[in-house]
Amino acid sequence: MMFSRVCAAAKVSAALAVSAAVLAQGASITVQTDNPEQQVVGFGGGAVYYQGWVTALGASTRQAFYDTAFTGLNLSLLRMGNWVQDLSEGVSKDDVAIVKAAKERQGDKLKIEMSSWSAPANLKPSNSLNGSDAGGDKTKATLKTSSTDPYGKFVYKEFASWWKQSYLAYRAAGIPIDYISLQNEPDMFADYHETLFDPTESGTVAGYAQALNAVYDSLKSIENPPKILGPEPLGIGYNDFQNYMQALDANKLDGYAYHLYHSGSGKQAWEDYVSPEAFRSPMEGIMTQYLSATKPIIMTEFCSMSENGKEEYMIGLAHIMQVGFTSGGISGYIAWELFWGDGKGQLIGVCTKGWGDCTEDKIVISPEYHAMRHYSKFVNPGWYVVPAIVSGADNLYAVAFRNENGKDSVTVVVINEGTSAVSLDAPAIQLENMSVTVVQSVENGEKSKSIAAAQTYSLPGRSITTLLYKNDKPTPPSKDDGCKDCDMGIPLVGRVLTVSAPSTVQLFDMQGRPVFQAQAVSGEVLFSGIPSGAYVLRVKEGTSWKVQRIQLR
Repeated sequence: MMFSRVCAAAKVSAALAVSAAVLAQGASITVQTDNPEQQVVGFGGGAVYYQGWVTALGASTRQAFYDTAFTGLNLSLLRMGNWVQDLSEGVSKDDVAIVKAAKERQGDKLKIEMSSWSAPANLKPSNSLNGSDAGGDKTKATLKTSSTDPYGKFVYKEFASWWKQSYLAYRAAGIPIDYISLQNEPDMFADYHETLFDPTESGTVAGYAQALNAVYDSLKSIENPPKILGPEPLGIGYNDFQNYMQALDANKLDGYAYHLYHSGSGKQAWEDYVSPEAFRSPMEGIMTQYLSATKPIIMTEFCSMSENGKEEYMIGLAHIMQVGFTSGGISGYIAWELFWGDGKGQLIGVCTKGWGDCTEDKIVISPEYHAMRHYSKFVNPGWYVVPAIVSGADNLYAVAFRNENGKDSVTVVVINEGTSAVSLDAPAIQLENMSVTVVQSVENGEKSKSIAAAQTYSLPGRSITTLLYKNDKPTPPSKDDGCKDCDMGIPLVGRVLTVSAPSTVQLFDMQGRPVFQAQAVSGEVLFSGIPSGAYVLRVKEGTSWKVQRIQLR
């Protein structure tokens, strides 16, 4: 979505009053690490508007922004807009610079999701990218009609051709797109850039199902095409997501995407934002019908649609994510904006001297940044959600994650949504050579503060606490893992590994310390920047691991 200035204009009442902390005794969390559920794709934010504010920052502040945004959050998903409606104009240099900085810090861990806000103007009856130029007439805010298109009554083939050409333009410019969504919020008749698609075509509005068929056919001719997410409607209330899904061919989608601007509660978005349980039932309904081991569900955009920087939104975001990863079966969560101009971002505000109301270069960290960080910093792509059962406290919510083998890392995120402190017995997690890292953020208090590991924790009212249990000396796979003579014919030439199908690639030094990991990679993988020496290489294709000792020179 696009909102003027900050996520919108409505004002919210003052922050909740925090009562005196009264410790409730005996709360506990049981984490079932042996019962993995959906696999994590990642955590992230959007780089959709205000990119120029970032690249115009002075060098030191710009680098600090990149470090804060990508390294600080351990970002693994970045959402972008497809703005190359006019192919002759090329790709934005600002987008290229931001992706370059992100990849330098996060490497292949960072995946890019790209959504289109509008078809090219010449494919729409209004001849405009903006819905405001349709004069309130939906028939002008969709695709033009056609009597010759092979997919239906509108110019789907031309729309698909544009998607293919624009995708190739981004790839050639150095922006490798992993996922595309052919239309951001196809159900939203907006004033800004938009194109309307009904679930299936009518006599007046183009159909999402037909457009998906065309885009799928166009992209599949590309070598290593992007994965397609959809249908990405405005919200999950009123069966919006299901209405689109029932009309389309799900075989054409590689994953499912939606936004959360309505839950069906009938309340404003900011009200649901601070009462996240409203999302549990509709999310669960989608999970029950569409959860798949091969097609992730990703929440690709949401904010409060209100004033950013409010303290209560930190707990709101953390709780929404807990609902999503537990009852919603989601594999990824992308906040609306990683950054915004005038220092007013959902996660990070950017002030560029002389731009807007800014008198100096600076970045402003929002409370919601810390909510995202409690997840993204301590959970990596490829990990699994595991059950975390809370007892002894009504206002305590938890979600847990473990690494792929369940032996090296377990992360537990605990949200105390109540106003009173809760005493929590440390979850019984046992790993070899285990260390425990604990980070806590409190509404109207300190954020991302490290606290000491203990047998019992005091969780302040309105707080988030993340506990990371880690095996500090993970061992490389043994012969029991199928190593045998440790020469499995892995196609490695020099420092270049070639894998034919999407694979997991891991590299350990001879002390068992991980030095490289990538998920769902195919083609060539270059081990650059890794010191020369002996290593253990693991490659997982499908469900089988191949293991080989290698020498990098």
